[in-house]
Amino acid sequence: MKQYLKRIAVVVAMVLVSGIFGQPTYAADNNVQADSLHSLGLFQGTNNGYELDRQVTRAQAAVMLVRLLGAENQARNGNYSHPFTDVPSWAEDAIAYMYSSNFTQGASHDKFNPGGLCSLQMYTTFVMRALGYGNEFSYQTAIVAADELGLLSSITKNGNFLRGDMVAVSYSALAVKVKGSDRTLLDELVADKVVDVEAAQPLQELFAAETGAENIMSAHPDGKEMLKIKLTAGNTVFTATMLDNVSSRDFISQLPLTLTLQDFAGTEKISDLPRKLSTEGMPAGSDPSVGNITYYAPWGNLAIFYEDFGYSSGLIQLGSIDSGIEAFAGMKEDFTVTIERMD
Repeated sequence: MKQYLKRIAVVVAMVLVSGIFGQPTYAADNNVQADSLHSLGLFQGTNNGYELDRQVTRAQAAVMLVRLLGAENQARNGNYSHPFTDVPSWAEDAIAYMYSSNFTQGASHDKFNPGGLCSLQMYTTFVMRALGYGNEFSYQTAIVAADELGLLSSITKNGNFLRGDMVAVSYSALAVKVKGSDRTLLDELVADKVVDVEAAQPLQELFAAETGAENIMSAHPDGKEMLKIKLTAGNTVFTATMLDNVSSRDFISQLPLTLTLQDFAGTEKISDLPRKLSTEGMPAGSDPSVGNITYYAPWGNLAIFYEDFGYSSGLIQLGSIDSGIEAFAGMKEDFTVTIERMD
């Protein structure tokens, strides 16, 4: 009962944080991304913190891009120039570097419009040009191209472009391979000694795990449901079909797993996972049905439902048991289950 009340408390807290007065706060995932970029030296906040819900100017976007590329010192010490007459001194080096690198042509032949608001289309154009993909899209198709590269997996494509969106695109860019290379942008930054090896390692491992899971998924291209797993509890074997989403891929990358499941609230069997799963771009919650395999993000645990359950904020669908879920309800004591891929 205490655990059940704790879950309710967590859900209520999440609702309150989301903004009961009609003014939602920015997504927690963007704060995590901002923390990651900041720890790598690739993002700085303001005197008031990260301010992820503020809009971004073109000059601010330019400075962010150059910092993301690890090129601040190069921009500061290099012999770069630009033809624009309206650039503030604090953005001079970054915009000169961008212009000399053909990442931007400005707003006109002699104006950059540094105080103008940056859009998602503008920033993704800057990023993709910097990654070497400038010849593979036009400005008009930048959003589509960025989506295909995986730069937009955790942002809303409509509305104002905010600092949180800039952080999300920048974070995703670290996992993208530089054109003509087998290395990601983060790998390049480590190789160039811009980012510390030890600081980068957790992210590199996460990106590698997600890539490996995506490769597994691509071998089962039948829509959203594409990979079978099996769960063995004693002499009973259950098969399940997994969904193609970020959290499911991350879960699959951890297999095989041996977990101890315990009953929770008379509706599900739960177990802690070795580590939390990635939840970027996932829905805020879901309505689980009998047989659903889910991930409860606030606690970081796996939950397999043998009874229907109402909408739960923070609950993410991973897949479903194919048949025999009623056997789970009969297992009253804690029991061990081994989860493996069925390749």
